[in-house]
Amino acid sequence: MKNSRCWTAALCLGLMTFLGGSQLSAADPEQQKVDEVKVRMQAEGWKEISPSVFERQLGLNKVEHLGYGREGLAWTVGEMNRTLNRLHKEYKSYPSKELANTIADLTIKVAKAKRELWNLDYDLSQGVSSMTAAVTGPSCSSICYGATADAYNLTATQGVAAVASAKFNSTCGYSGESYAYTYARATSGTTTTTLTQSDPKTGTNVTSNASSSVNGGSVSGIPCYSEASAYAQSTALGISYSTSDTNSSCPLVPCTVTISGTSYEYFFTSGCRTRTWSASPSSGCTVSTYQWKKNGTVVGTGSTYTQSVCSSTADFTLGLTINGTTSAPALYVDIEYEPCECCNTGQLCN
Repeated sequence: MKNSRCWTAALCLGLMTFLGGSQLSAADPEQQKVDEVKVRMQAEGWKEISPSVFERQLGLNKVEHLGYGREGLAWTVGEMNRTLNRLHKEYKSYPSKELANTIADLTIKVAKAKRELWNLDYDLSQGVSSMTAAVTGPSCSSICYGATADAYNLTATQGVAAVASAKFNSTCGYSGESYAYTYARATSGTTTTTLTQSDPKTGTNVTSNASSSVNGGSVSGIPCYSEASAYAQSTALGISYSTSDTNSSCPLVPCTVTISGTSYEYFFTSGCRTRTWSASPSSGCTVSTYQWKKNGTVVGTGSTYTQSVCSSTADFTLGLTINGTTSAPALYVDIEYEPCECCNTGQLCN
């Protein structure tokens, strides 16, 4: 699911008033704009979980947050710290160079965000009227930002994956940040594999992308796990948006099988030809036995079945069962014989 926010200049004014909200009165038209934004967000399923921080559930473990002003930015820093703590715990059990690099990247981002919050406190003490005027001036047409995060189990093979992306764009020169992070872990045999990616960006038009995918399952008490998170924010504008998702499911891929081989044979002269059909099990199968049936009668027990097909052979149905329980869709083999009366005389047949 993709989530994005594209705020026009008029709404930017509403956002920026959160920075100086304490200076607004109930009768102030700017306060009215703030209230209108809150009412609209609540109608869209957002809940205000702390001052200037809204949350909306997108799924069982998927959530998004939208914050305004210092409170919103501070909450985002806290969320980054919570992610950092999870990564440190994960690293103790499953250390890797990629995870260490991600921890280092995020540690730098947290430190930078804290410095910016201190500077924002100073800016607020000086007043925000000039900042508000700049954002709503004729040079600012839009402030756009968004983020997506998905963590899920694989379907073609057993395992888990995660993808994340974030973007920030300001046509009026304000700088922002985008950050995308993904992590996946699964165990195959006695080996646990992890994959981590992170992509931090800063600028007026930036996009971050990350993806992680590993094959394996949950064994020996080690569950599969994947997570994704992404955020876009601008301290200068006092806006922050983040979304995250986690997954700990990696069910076995169902075992299915199909029959590969001809289903139609055409003869214009009498004769025979040899044909072979093969079992095509899915990646979730560990095959121990095969059983081929022709018109209900067992004719083979290998991974392939071969027989001679002649112009005089009647149509037949080929069936296959593996491991005694999983059956392939029956294959109907159509045999057509249309003798050509002049094919062997050198004459042209009409």
